[in-house]
Amino acid sequence: MENPNQKELTSGLHKSHYGDIYFEILPEDEKPMVIFIHGVGMDHSTFDVQLKALRSNYGLLVWDLPGHGRSTLINYNKRFTELSAECLSGLMEELQIRKVILVGQSLGSMIVKQFQIKFPGKTIATIHIPGIKLKSHVGSWEKKLVPPLMFMFKLIPSKIFYSAFGKHRSEKKNVQNYLSETMKRTGKKLALNITDDMVYDLIDHSPAPESSPSLIAYGQKDLIFIRNAARQWHKEEPGSRCVEISNANHIAN
Repeated sequence: MENPNQKELTSGLHKSHYGDIYFEILPEDEKPMVIFIHGVGMDHSTFDVQLKALRSNYGLLVWDLPGHGRSTLINYNKRFTELSAECLSGLMEELQIRKVILVGQSLGSMIVKQFQIKFPGKTIATIHIPGIKLKSHVGSWEKKLVPPLMFMFKLIPSKIFYSAFGKHRSEKKNVQNYLSETMKRTGKKLALNITDDMVYDLIDHSPAPESSPSLIAYGQKDLIFIRNAARQWHKEEPGSRCVEISNANHIAN
């Protein structure tokens, strides 16, 4: 039963250098603040179930990444993970949020790590669903393969692209439909540009983010590369915990 005295989330727009950022917040002065960051082609409603589960014990904030959901994107002049981390820092500053627990889903996990690199000292703990350590996973020669790979993705008809995005990332039909619809609204062009950035983020060397207590989760049916990378990251990360979510794919939450 819903608590009649329970607060509701309020919405707003944060004006950033990169566009207007839509957010919803449940502020709590005495409780830790949890900020959720969704994946490519998705939006803040990715975490509806988690908001219901956590709202009694935490302050909560969800937001749409630039160019997703109700947020706009007007200046795409650096890698998407970096500009998103800067948007998050500006949003936190406007809302006077000093320290947070960050939850990142896929692309969101990479943004969490960029945030920790760019803005150290603001993160209490992190949750990655799934998580791949932000480091060079392959040789630099692999960069030569990225342009032809992305060209092949561009050849896929948009309708098939949107449908496949849902079907290959979740085991549940309602989640598959959600993913296909949100990706359609985001658009194939932006999604592929962001994916291109993500690939280079995983190839290039980057500074190590600050260490913090971390939960690294992955779906039992996700790609073997992602599952292995999550387990390896756990081995290398002090103070981390690793959890396999049974019968789940990439959108494991």
